[in-house]
Amino acid sequence: MRTKLILAAGALAVLMAAPVQAKTLKMIVSWPETNTMAFMPAAQLKKNLEAQNAGLEIETSGPETVPPFEQITPTSSGVFDIIYTYPAYHSKGLTVVTNAMEPDMDKIRSSGVFDMIDEYFQENHNLKLLANVAVGSSGYHCYLREPLTENGDWDGRKIRGVATYVPVIEALGGAAVNTPMGEVYSGIERGVVDGACAPQSVYRATKHFEVAKYRTEPTFGQLISYIAMNLDSWNALSDAEKDALTKAAIQTEKDTIEIGNATIDGDLKAVTEAGVEVTTFPADKYDTVQKAYYDGVWAQAADCCGEDTAAALRKKAADAGLTK
Repeated sequence: MRTKLILAAGALAVLMAAPVQAKTLKMIVSWPETNTMAFMPAAQLKKNLEAQNAGLEIETSGPETVPPFEQITPTSSGVFDIIYTYPAYHSKGLTVVTNAMEPDMDKIRSSGVFDMIDEYFQENHNLKLLANVAVGSSGYHCYLREPLTENGDWDGRKIRGVATYVPVIEALGGAAVNTPMGEVYSGIERGVVDGACAPQSVYRATKHFEVAKYRTEPTFGQLISYIAMNLDSWNALSDAEKDALTKAAIQTEKDTIEIGNATIDGDLKAVTEAGVEVTTFPADKYDTVQKAYYDGVWAQAADCCGEDTAAALRKKAADAGLTK
């Protein structure tokens, strides 16, 4: 009898010592790991989630698996559990409104803006919004093969840009060209496009500074992408797992701004040493850029997701001091 008890106790000890199998969440990302700053929020969420010790881990796949503009459908249907992407890459991308807000993630949550977008995503995409992530707080710039004209614009030039940049490009006389980020370097090098508008944080990592030696200042708008989860996958988590993932997402919102700002400072110094020059918007042209950007983002939100939805969000954000 004593031998049986010893054996039973030993078996129980082995079971208790055995590692718990982690639950793997599949995450699709719109940028490759080589685009280090654009990819960084995905890596940061993975790190922060694993630090919660909740038995959850993240496995990432990039645009080589599914092209960036096609990733939301397989995530909505459950092929992937999590998506990290840019709102303008997909239709009904209501999170685009955060690009016309101050990157104050705490206020975006406390004001109710986050909850409004989350509710919309659940109803329209079968996605649960986890985080809005800003890579630093410097926003966007444009970089060019040649400096701005004497009038401070790029009249007649072809400039690459996604939907949020189109009003800015056209306001200064340019023709907007929408091509994947991976094709921008060769496009500028071959003269297919005369420049591009993109987050300041990716200029060095993409090596676009090698073929576009002029960058515009001041910056405009904000780079805020989003991380969302398939709603069925979210509902399948335990309360403890949901809590761990939420905490990891909130921490990621804080981390990406700090990491982004520190990195951008070093990047701008490095590209200057590599021969990049600043071409500055005159005050009147910069006013044009700012107005075109803000009005364009809110108009895009109205077009994609309904005028009433956009107006309600804009009022809530304006009341909180987040937007104009």
